[in-house]
Amino acid sequence: MKTEHVNFYLSFLLLLFPLALQAQNQPEAAQGTVTGTVVEGPQKTPVGFANVVLLTPRDSSLVTGATTDSNGEFVLDRVPYGRYVLRISLVGYPTKFVQDVTVDADNPAVALNNVPMEESSTRLSEVEITAERQLVEYELDKKVVNVEQDIAAQSGTVADVMQNVPSVTIDTDGNVSMRGSANVTILVDGKRTALADVGLDQIPASMIESVELITNPSAKYDPEGTAGIINIILKKDRAPGFSGVASVNAGTYDNYNSSINLNYHYNKWDFNTGYDFRRSYRPRWSNSFRTNYPGTDSTSFLDQSSYRRGVDISHNLRLGADYAVNDYNTLSASVFYRTSDEDNFNEITYRNLDINQTLENQFRRTTEEIEKDHIVNLNLGYRRTFDREGQELTADLTYFTRSGDDYSDFTQQNYNPDGSVANTAPTLQYTTADNVRSRLLAQSDYVHPIDENSRIEAGFRSSFQRMNNNNMFYDVDQETGQLLLNTNASNHFVYDEQIHAAYSNFSSKLNNFSFQLGLRAEQTYTTSDQRTQNRVFNNEYFSLFPSVFLTQDFNNDNKVQFSYSRRINRPRAWNLNPFIDYTDPLNIRSGNPELLPEYINSLELGYLKYWDNSSFNTSVFYRHTTDQVQRFRTFDQGVTYTTFINLSDNSSYGVELVGTHNPFKWWRMNASVSGFRIELNDTQGDTELSTNQLSWNAKLNSTMTVWEDLAVQLSANYRSPMVNIQGRMDQVFGADLGLKKEVLNNRGTVSLRISDIFNTRQFNFTSFGPGFELESQNKRQTRIAFIGFTYRINSDNNEERQRNEQEGNGGGMDDDF
Repeated sequence: MKTEHVNFYLSFLLLLFPLALQAQNQPEAAQGTVTGTVVEGPQKTPVGFANVVLLTPRDSSLVTGATTDSNGEFVLDRVPYGRYVLRISLVGYPTKFVQDVTVDADNPAVALNNVPMEESSTRLSEVEITAERQLVEYELDKKVVNVEQDIAAQSGTVADVMQNVPSVTIDTDGNVSMRGSANVTILVDGKRTALADVGLDQIPASMIESVELITNPSAKYDPEGTAGIINIILKKDRAPGFSGVASVNAGTYDNYNSSINLNYHYNKWDFNTGYDFRRSYRPRWSNSFRTNYPGTDSTSFLDQSSYRRGVDISHNLRLGADYAVNDYNTLSASVFYRTSDEDNFNEITYRNLDINQTLENQFRRTTEEIEKDHIVNLNLGYRRTFDREGQELTADLTYFTRSGDDYSDFTQQNYNPDGSVANTAPTLQYTTADNVRSRLLAQSDYVHPIDENSRIEAGFRSSFQRMNNNNMFYDVDQETGQLLLNTNASNHFVYDEQIHAAYSNFSSKLNNFSFQLGLRAEQTYTTSDQRTQNRVFNNEYFSLFPSVFLTQDFNNDNKVQFSYSRRINRPRAWNLNPFIDYTDPLNIRSGNPELLPEYINSLELGYLKYWDNSSFNTSVFYRHTTDQVQRFRTFDQGVTYTTFINLSDNSSYGVELVGTHNPFKWWRMNASVSGFRIELNDTQGDTELSTNQLSWNAKLNSTMTVWEDLAVQLSANYRSPMVNIQGRMDQVFGADLGLKKEVLNNRGTVSLRISDIFNTRQFNFTSFGPGFELESQNKRQTRIAFIGFTYRINSDNNEERQRNEQEGNGGGMDDDF
């Protein structure tokens, strides 16, 4: 990184502290608190997860809001002096209004005590059920997955949770796709961090409060990822005093995980920490059959089977602190550390067959591999609010680094057609990999309200990234055991990337019609340095990303929105590296340093309708992509060669229907159906490539509380066949079952989860190209049963909370664990 860039960001960081010190001298606006408990019926049963908001009487504009915890309690803090209307709403209940809530010098701490909701008419015999948030909540511009409501969250990963989300599919390696596209950006609390790079199947769901799925983001968001954004919101309790949650889970096939998350809030300080441990064992099997067509009389076949097993042990540690300098300024800092040790064994058997499918020769290649991975993520943040409601300035500086060491022993043994060991010495090879990735990210965002209905947002973002991959390949001398460096197979590749961006959004509202116009500008510089081959490729480009959002609110429960955005997908470093990978000698690969970024224009029309106990959301979408990156395979002399190319054209359009329905208070359902057509077109040399297909997927989730404090969750999903430029992937179906029982006066939870109960999830595909056709079946261990226990620590410490408020120690919004 250049010296002037380092100096710039050090200066940027130092600027935060004078701002904070200056803010200490700012006069503090007169503010108070509003607290209360929402109850139902003559027994005053607490109503949890209700939405509580304060509105101004004159124009019903939002002042602040919160969600009741499992005990029905809510805390609204930092409320400016004035007179308000309190509104309480929850699906299945009539909306409740409390008039003339006055916060002033004579009454700065308003305690509403028990606020009654009109009793719901639906009951199951004499069983009393506390209302809960939906697993998936729908808004026009995003879908929100409330992870706490998914039993998979008790023992699974974020990938397990995402199996129930509309628009999303997960493959055997935990890779996520949205509406048929795998180019998805993962954010954590709205930022790119190291945690987002480890994969959704490596992130414990116990760390997560909710997941936001944004299919058509505005200009404020990083435009990387053509399909959209998945934003992971980490748990963070702000209740006064000490609280936390601990869990332990044990699964079949020696899968174990445990976690503990602790929070402490006192006066102006918030501290949080978390630790997660996981031991994962997921064997997998694959078989492929390749037909080689080099000539009519010389057709041959390759029958290939493989088995892979591995044990992955990981530890995640999080530490964070927030300090409220005063009512206007807050400083924050956090650190995340992850270490992972993986021990793998892989065995591939190759069987070469002649034109009559008679075995000619065979050999077996085994690999013993050890992978060690270390991640460190550091974040410093600053938040400045103002007397004017909604005016805010934030600044963040993030640095993360990821280092990995990989050691592999290869043994290749030839066998005779009858299965006996051939009279040839085995081939022995050894590889080492030293991979380091680092990124420095600085960004600042400012929101300025023009009036009650209009505002301007603006900000900048700069990132500096370097990836340094050094892979050494050695042949082992059979007699001496000495390692001999193979320079033809060794590979040292360094990738540098700089992205500088600025954006601005303007939004306004006219009666029931609102709109937002945005524009983002980005300048990108990349350098691909293939040091082994002494080849350097530079690329720089400037891009504009406009966005438009138009929304018509017919009423609070009936609205429609049109949106447009332009996005980008930059080639990954691994896809740019031109070095040839000979790990699998009959299926080699290399990157393409001349790859261009792909651009997408996305349009979406959505409609959202709410009823008392149901909701319906439908979207019609269209995406057009230029220079889309796809894998491309060729065949020559018995070996397939895989690289990456830019397609000339790609279109995708479709419709998505999603809905929720609560037939009874004890039964919650959500379902979705998404259908889309993909059209791919390109020309490679003398070969015209084009394909199209209508694909669809469907998901159903049903949660029933059949006895007191016992919930049963059944979910199922189906994905139809999907095409790529050289073939198609077969359909995938799976179903999961979960049970959750509250114990110890709702402080503890016992859970049982069985994933893929019919053992049907497998990923098969067919691929073809000049001179070959390939059929492949891939299965991972997916049917796993987990039993777990979760305990919440001081999750409802009412006496301490009230004492802290009376002593002026502040309060906050309670997140229920």
